[in-house]
Amino acid sequence: MRSPIRVELVLFVSLFLGGLSTSKADDTDNRPKDVLFIAVDDLNDWTGHLGGHVQASTPNIDRLVNRGMVFTNAHCAAPACNPSRAALMSGRRPYETGIYVNGSPSHEVLKDTVTINRHFLANGYQVLGGGKIYHGFQSEGRDDTWTQWIGNPKDKGPLPHNVNGLDQSHFDWGPLSCEDEAMGDHQLTDWAIKTLKQSPRTKPLFLAVGYVKPHLPWYVPQKYFDRFPLDEIQLPAVQENDLADLPPSAIKMAKPDGDHRAVRKNDQWKQGVQGYLATISFLDDQVGRLLQGLEDSGRADDTIVVWWTDHGWHLGEKQHWRKFALWNDATHTSLAITAPGITQPGQRCDAAVDYVSLYPTICELAGLPTPKHVQGPSWMPLLKDPDAEWDHPAICTHGRGNHAIYQDKWHLIRYTNGDLELYDRQNDPNEWNNLLGPNQDSTALQGVVNRLESQLPTLKQEADPLETPKKGGSKKNNKKK
Repeated sequence: MRSPIRVELVLFVSLFLGGLSTSKADDTDNRPKDVLFIAVDDLNDWTGHLGGHVQASTPNIDRLVNRGMVFTNAHCAAPACNPSRAALMSGRRPYETGIYVNGSPSHEVLKDTVTINRHFLANGYQVLGGGKIYHGFQSEGRDDTWTQWIGNPKDKGPLPHNVNGLDQSHFDWGPLSCEDEAMGDHQLTDWAIKTLKQSPRTKPLFLAVGYVKPHLPWYVPQKYFDRFPLDEIQLPAVQENDLADLPPSAIKMAKPDGDHRAVRKNDQWKQGVQGYLATISFLDDQVGRLLQGLEDSGRADDTIVVWWTDHGWHLGEKQHWRKFALWNDATHTSLAITAPGITQPGQRCDAAVDYVSLYPTICELAGLPTPKHVQGPSWMPLLKDPDAEWDHPAICTHGRGNHAIYQDKWHLIRYTNGDLELYDRQNDPNEWNNLLGPNQDSTALQGVVNRLESQLPTLKQEADPLETPKKGGSKKNNKKK
């Protein structure tokens, strides 16, 4: 027979050790989550998970985003690098800040704004970043913005020039005779993998990784071009008379006599599509390496992963190339969030969302307060239930007074002079039929137009564009008028 004293002692030790174990588990559960914050430049919906092009091959990106929730109807706040990134990182819309175009001096606003990285740093995170997160403004050297900022690794030269014969600066594409290791995004991935592995666990980690590709020029190693033989390239779906039902403001934005005419005149359309697909494939390989690094680091189960692209991209649709427009091809983005304990693998949300909501969402996921200046509603209800009621539209702005708004199945574009376009994206996903075109009877749609327009700012409510100050002069006032 066992001694009562021994039994009580064993029971006490078991309970004590069990308490320590539970306490340790609770500490782990309550520890702030790490954040892997991945930004991509100029990637549209040509991915496997969005299906923008039948030949796009992105198995690694798809594996990354399918770990959590994919937002299938996400849109940038502006279809240009600078205003899109400034809005996302600050939580403030272009028409509030005056940051409308790439040339806007965003540093004039961002230097005194509590941006995402600054907010996480102030709340106890080690905040490390590299690549392209902002557009030309990173706050290097300021101890209130990054714990470490490594800059933007560059592709090692010499690089070719004017391969496509268009002689338009970096609007070029062609294969390189080099290895992946020579590419800046490969070097960035090396650094990110090392950071995930070696960063101390004493403080939560916010790691921002900004990929430059597939930004122009589309120069990547030859093997990526070989994956897409030129004679097999399929052009995007287009309609030759697609501009016929558009108002003058839209045709001016499309610029059909610019890039598209030059591409067709020089017989470079297929080569351009090949170059874009090849560059996306290069990016995908880097994302695969990064995802493997996350899994090998032991952090994957406790890391919030945010994946976002800064805007869409045209490759001849609407006789337009690049971004800088308000059609779906320019505004639609790839966005996904993996939130341990909240999202489930393979989830998809079809609600229309835009990027000013990312800031409050990531704060809520990390258990941080949201700064008062942040404008957008959090996506937390959608992360918990992708079919949750969502009454907020997605709004995209390109220059003062020009806006696109997405809500339900509708996409309305309003230009500064009052010109309008309206698309039923459920029945017209290519946006070939402007329901407000000259040959349309739009009387029955006036209620839809009024409802959508009522959610856009009036011109008097919008900030003047920020302008770069002239030498010896002063910066333009940014009052609303």
